Amino acid sequence: MDRARVCIVGTGWTATNHFAGYAALPDKAQVVSVVARSDASAAKAAEWGVPRIHRDYDAALKDGEIQAMDLCVPHALHAGMAEAALESGRHVMTETPTCITLEECRRLRVALRLHPDLVAATGHIVRVWRTYSHAKRIAESGGLGRIFHATSDYTHKAPEGEYPSRDTWGWNPLMTGRLSIAYHSVDLLRWIVGDVDEVWADYNDEAKVAVLRFKNGALGHVLTSGSVAHPYILSLQVRGLEGSVFCYWEEDVLRGHYHRSIEWSPDELERQPMHGRGSTEWKDEMEAFVDAIRDGSETPCPMLDGIATVETCIAIDQAMTVRSPVRVRS
Repeated sequence: MDRARVCIVGTGWTATNHFAGYAALPDKAQVVSVVARSDASAAKAAEWGVPRIHRDYDAALKDGEIQAMDLCVPHALHAGMAEAALESGRHVMTETPTCITLEECRRLRVALRLHPDLVAATGHIVRVWRTYSHAKRIAESGGLGRIFHATSDYTHKAPEGEYPSRDTWGWNPLMTGRLSIAYHSVDLLRWIVGDVDEVWADYNDEAKVAVLRFKNGALGHVLTSGSVAHPYILSLQVRGLEGSVFCYWEEDVLRGHYHRSIEWSPDELERQPMHGRGSTEWKDEMEAFVDAIRDGSETPCPMLDGIATVETCIAIDQAMTVRSPVRVRS
């Protein structure tokens, strides 16, 4: 079977990780092109050894060798570029978030409806983390019984320089949007528990919290803070009538326990190393995308699911503004 021919749009931190993921799949994928607008970006793409470097996105859309677009660009550009990729007949993956406004959600839903045969994905990386995938399988198999509560915290006081985009475009709300809560935590809960019907939220200078009511009746809770005095956490707790899973970071490893009684006799979940410390997450994410292109399998986060996460986060932002519950629009 032929390799998937991918164009990466951008050369920043995320694009670099995506390129490494594809490079680890020489029998399945080839990065045939990169879109690099600046001279510095083009020089970096040249170091990767990519056959063709385009200086603008429109030129890449005219390149007949490209089969799929991987969008590693500022948030505000995701929706328009994804639409253009689909309209040109290309498969597409956007980094998170899929888009940043309800109008963009609507436009992308229409584009996906018009192009059902194309693979469209959102890069919610935590869906390929082995610990959370294990928790998902337990929930899907009925191992927790009826889920009635779930929570996820995203708390991280990032050291200076950890995210270079903060100094280029990440400070600009016109580029990032106003998704006030941690969309990785919201997506993680949606993935395991289901769609959200209604939200309530509040904030102070140090933290933002959201309470979720899922369509199946379960309740959820998300905490976001960058003011903490502890290491990075993206946690998960899911409670059902017949079992619970608790996932937490211990130094550089994500661990989890599966409880089926009030006694201390849990099963241990698969472990997941952190970024750059033995993790295969980028290879795993890129492999899932190219497998979907090559054999029609489902990606970990279809773009429709990424859109639903954005719609939930927008409702949370509205709830913080009006200080009352808000229904999730889709």
